[in-house]
Amino acid sequence: MDALRMWEHLMRDSNPPPQHAIEGARAAVEVGYAGDWARAEHLLVDSLGPLEATEAPQAASANHNLAALLQERGDLEGAVFHAVRAVFLYNRSHDLGGIYCSLRNLAVVHASRRETRLATAAQHQASRARRELELRGLLEQVESGCDARGERLHMLGLDSARSQGLRAV
Repeated sequence: MDALRMWEHLMRDSNPPPQHAIEGARAAVEVGYAGDWARAEHLLVDSLGPLEATEAPQAASANHNLAALLQERGDLEGAVFHAVRAVFLYNRSHDLGGIYCSLRNLAVVHASRRETRLATAAQHQASRARRELELRGLLEQVESGCDARGERLHMLGLDSARSQGLRAV
């Protein structure tokens, strides 16, 4: 472990995220799957600030799930922002499964916005991550809808993306 990562690890340990923020983000996924999108959005938005402020690894999954929720509700601009943020945070934490899931959702969001070139680029990067996950024997775990930390990830349906010319990755 290099010095910078050791320092980040020590700082994170000395400034843990509030437990209510982690629990709120997890509850939002359950509430969202149950169909209560308004409450899920409220829980995620409330959780996101404290998770981001403490640089908690759960901030990546919260951004990922908020992006999916905003896409489902029709806020495509917000969905792009939070999907890109999730990719960034998963990349920073070296979570290839989270990167794959967030890129896959980002491709769907871009396709729904009719941004074909961006959707294709996100899909291409998701395909590369998927191949690497296959090689590492981790694809099954990721496709069950969890990141490396076990946080549940909401995956957007590819039906709308297929109608825009994207293929499944």
